[in-house]
Amino acid sequence: MFDQWQENWDFHSYTGSMVAGLIQSMQQRVKNTGVRCLHGCNEHSLAVSALAGWQLYDRAYVITVTSGMLDEFRGTLANLKRARAPGLIICADSPDDTWFAFQGTMDSENDGRQVIAARRLRCVFILKVGEITAKLAEAFSLLAERPEPVFILATQAVLESCPRQSLDVSLPPRAERGLGTLSDAQRAALAEAMLMINQAPQQMLWQCGKLSDAQREQVYAIAEAAGIALTDTITQPGSVGPYRRGRLVPNYLGSLSLYGFGRRIYRFLHKNHEVLGPDEQCLFFLKSKVDQAATPLSEGKLKRQVRVVQVNHEPRHLSPFTDLALDMPLDLFLGHVQANLAVDPAVLALRRAKLASVREIPEAVPVDHIATLPMTANYFFLRLGRLVRELIECHDYRYTGIYDVGRCGISALRNVPRTGPGFSGWYGRALMGDGLMALPYIATTTEGNVLAFIGDGARALVPDIETRLAASLAQDPRGATKNVTLFYLTNGVLSMIQTYLDKRYAHNGAHQVAVTAPAAGLAMERSGAISVNRSRVVQFDPDFLRNALTAPGQLNIIDVALAHNSDGDGLSLVSETAWNRQ
Repeated sequence: MFDQWQENWDFHSYTGSMVAGLIQSMQQRVKNTGVRCLHGCNEHSLAVSALAGWQLYDRAYVITVTSGMLDEFRGTLANLKRARAPGLIICADSPDDTWFAFQGTMDSENDGRQVIAARRLRCVFILKVGEITAKLAEAFSLLAERPEPVFILATQAVLESCPRQSLDVSLPPRAERGLGTLSDAQRAALAEAMLMINQAPQQMLWQCGKLSDAQREQVYAIAEAAGIALTDTITQPGSVGPYRRGRLVPNYLGSLSLYGFGRRIYRFLHKNHEVLGPDEQCLFFLKSKVDQAATPLSEGKLKRQVRVVQVNHEPRHLSPFTDLALDMPLDLFLGHVQANLAVDPAVLALRRAKLASVREIPEAVPVDHIATLPMTANYFFLRLGRLVRELIECHDYRYTGIYDVGRCGISALRNVPRTGPGFSGWYGRALMGDGLMALPYIATTTEGNVLAFIGDGARALVPDIETRLAASLAQDPRGATKNVTLFYLTNGVLSMIQTYLDKRYAHNGAHQVAVTAPAAGLAMERSGAISVNRSRVVQFDPDFLRNALTAPGQLNIIDVALAHNSDGDGLSLVSETAWNRQ
C-alpha cells in the first residue's frame, strides 16, 4: 500500500479473535505515518468511511474484519465499486475443508467466494502461510487492473503468521495517467461538440459529476466564457457550486437530479411546463452515466425531447439516449474546449440573457416564508440557507456538507449553499443512514467545519454514533479548532414515502412510515477539548444557530422539530405545477 499510495490511505478495522493480531501489527506498522488506524460502530461503517475517504480526499483503504462478516457491508460495497474506490478488504475465514466451521463462509452449502463474484468483485483466498507472497501479488495485480474493492480471504494461521524476513511481493508498476490518442470517431465527436459550444444558438447546461480541483477551475472558466449554466447533483453535491473561493458563481443554478431540483433549474429546462426541445437547449453530462438519479426527466423525454451530450471515458457507461457521446477522459475534453473556445457573440449574448432571467427567479415561493409550529422543512431550510449564505459572504465560512437519504437531506441539498464537495447518502444505492455513519470519519479528516443533515428515519436505522463522534473529535489534534454540527431533522415519519403516498392515495402511511424518537441526552458535556452541546429547536433562532455554527471546538447535536408536507423542494415535477408553487 505504501508503494502504490504512499501515505494516502487509511486502515479501517473491526476486531475479532481471528484478526486481532493482524490489527495490532498494522497499528504498529503505520505508527508515526500519515496512515490512520480507524474503527467504527460496525463493519458497515468501515465501508462507508472508506467511500467517504475516496470521494472527498482521494484516500485508498485497507479494511479488516473477522470471519463471517463479508455480508455486513450492505450496498455500500456496490457504491465502492461504482466509485472506483481502490482498496483491499481482508476477511478472516476458515479452511474450505473444515466441517461447517464456526462463522465460516465456505462449506458444502455456502461459498463466500461466490457471494463476492456475484457482486462482480474479485477475491483471493490464502489458505496456507506459504501462499502469502504469491497471493498478495495477485491481489495487488487485480487492484492495478481495475480500481475497486478486492477481497482477501485468509485463514487464522495466515493472519497470525510472522515471517522472519520481509516478504518479496511482486507489485505491478504504477499506472501512468495518460490522455491517450483519439480515434477518428472521437475527434469527429469532439469537433461536433465544439461547434455546438461555439455556434449553436441554444441555451446550454453542464451537469458535473466528481471533479478534481483543476477540473473544477476549468469548468468554471469555460462556463463563464461560453455562457453555460452549471449544476451539481444530489449524488455528487458540490462538484460545482454557488461559490468559488468565497465569490458567487453566476452560472451555477443549483442541483439537477431526480429530487431536489430548484425553481431556477425547472424554469431553465421548461417553458409553460413543457420541456424545451433539442433545438432550444442542450444538456452536457460530465463524468456521468446519465442514470435515473441524474434528472427528473423520464427516459422517454430524454430520448425524444432533449439533446444529450455525455462525456464519460467508459464506453459501457454511455446511455441509450445520448445523442453525442464523448468517450474520452474529461481532462482531454476540457483541455480541448479551453484551447478552442471562440463563442459567437450573438450566441453568448443569448445564453447570458437566459441565465440572467433565470437568476431573477426566487427559489422560494410565498408559502415557504410562513412560520408555523412545528416548522415546515421548506421554511426551516429557507432560513438556514440565508444564515449560511451570510456566514459565507461576511465571515468567510467554509464547511463540508453531509446529506443523508430522506426529505430533509433533499431540502438541505436544495436550499443550503455549499462551499465545496460534500458526501451524499444518495450516491449509488441511496442507503439511508450512510451519511450519519460517515460523519465520524469526515469530522476527523476534514480541515474545517462540518454540517450534517440527518432525518429521523436514518437516525433510527443505524447505530448511535454520537459517543464515538465526540471521542474521535476529542482525540483529533485539530479538534479544538473545528465546529461540527449534526442536525437531526425530526417529524416522526419517513417523509419521502409519506410524500409518495400523499400524491397517490387518500390515506396516510400510518404505522409503515412511523419513526420512534429516541430519548434525549445530556444538554452539555465535555469530551477532552471538545464541548458537546445538545439542543432542541422548535422555532428558527438565527442568533442561536449563528453562534452554534461558528464556535470552535464544539460539537452541536441539534434536534429540529418539523412538520411533514409534500410541497416543493423538487420532490417531483408535478409539485412544480401546483398553484401554490407558482
